[in-house]
Amino acid sequence: MLEISVLGASDSVGKSCVMISDSDHRRVVFDAGIQLHPRRTGRVSTAPDVDRFADETNAILISHAHIDHSGYTPALYRAGFRGSIHMTTPTKDIVQILWKDHLKIEGPHHYGISHLQTAMMKIETHNYRKKFKIASGITAEFLDASHILGSAYILLDWEGTRILYTGDFNDAKTPYHDPIQFPDPDDPIDILITETTNANRRIEGRKTVTSNLTESLLNCYSRGGKAIIPSFALGRSQEIQAYLASDFDSFLHKFPLYIDGMILDMNAIYERYMNDKWVSPRILIELKDKGYRTPFDHEGIRVLDDVAMKTKRSKKRELLITRDQQSIILTTSGMMEGGPVYDYLRMGGGNLRNGLYIVGYQVEGTMGSDIANGEKNVKLDNGFGQVFDVSLDLEIKQFQFSGHSSLEGLVQMVQYSTPQKIYAIHGEPNAQKRYAEELRRIGFKAKILTAHDILEE
Repeated sequence: MLEISVLGASDSVGKSCVMISDSDHRRVVFDAGIQLHPRRTGRVSTAPDVDRFADETNAILISHAHIDHSGYTPALYRAGFRGSIHMTTPTKDIVQILWKDHLKIEGPHHYGISHLQTAMMKIETHNYRKKFKIASGITAEFLDASHILGSAYILLDWEGTRILYTGDFNDAKTPYHDPIQFPDPDDPIDILITETTNANRRIEGRKTVTSNLTESLLNCYSRGGKAIIPSFALGRSQEIQAYLASDFDSFLHKFPLYIDGMILDMNAIYERYMNDKWVSPRILIELKDKGYRTPFDHEGIRVLDDVAMKTKRSKKRELLITRDQQSIILTTSGMMEGGPVYDYLRMGGGNLRNGLYIVGYQVEGTMGSDIANGEKNVKLDNGFGQVFDVSLDLEIKQFQFSGHSSLEGLVQMVQYSTPQKIYAIHGEPNAQKRYAEELRRIGFKAKILTAHDILEE
């Protein structure tokens, strides 16, 4: 008999963690994430309730690199975990940067450098659609989730019981990914454990969103301003660069894009995996036709060092935001909780000609959420004991990019996999309720899981 235990992200987005176990004391964990909190709360990140099972767990399967799905993994070695970690090959390269960055920001609250190093050594990497053994009678397979580079939904075969864990997946076409390929309906799933992030949100088509962003960028250029785009270093930033290198191609020569922050590290990893194992052949063909290997090769995409060499970064940012030349600045952090974007807002936020264009979801309570909701007077804490009062007079707009599936895609996942049991996680209560209602309408029943639910199958 199998047990499914929800250890995190039951009725929220953050600290994803689900455990499958049986009477033979075999345990497999899907994801081990942490939940970050708005900076102003002063709270450190919170962890899933997995430590008490760490020393009895055979393996951890990581769906993708985002910190809310992977960030607690090194801490399990502090708790006694001695099993194996499995993820795709690009995900390993990405988590090494994200885990080190989290340790630098938060300190050894969850784990120290020795635990991080041990975790990195224990990782086993896999390509898509290659089955691998977890334990006696248990195999797993990663399938492309089209969420970010290396993201996967996971098919677990446990003594003939087929369990599909979606992680985060996307049913829309993006520059690097084709829409998710749903499971083969001729090979049905027994148990589906699925995200529900966007179940109650209407998702605009990518063409509409990019067209609206293009219009705002052109207006900013005509005003003689700078376009500041705060963005997540991983995934969204590379998508924005690919979109601009394609749809905004000729204009980038006179309205160049400058990259700042951890985005550069993530660009380097994307460059490493620009092949048809990990990205859509579509983008490879488009790039080849233009004479590029990656979108970042475009002459209009530049780095902060192109502004000035042998100068402090803060001075380079000042030169970039205050000089006469119009430019686009793509920088971290995506929710404006710190990072280089604070320098740009401090020095350019009061200029009516400039624009602030928000391209990611903003968690309630973050600086980004406040600004998106109309706050014009903000306090920017640079983390070094300095707090700046800034009046935001620039144009502010938000664009609804999303890396998560629409409600239609969530329903299609069910229709293709035809599971006997459906469990909803990783969504706010209203989203999960909407998901369950929609499935009920077409003849399926979903159970909304709550924290510490233990289900016997």
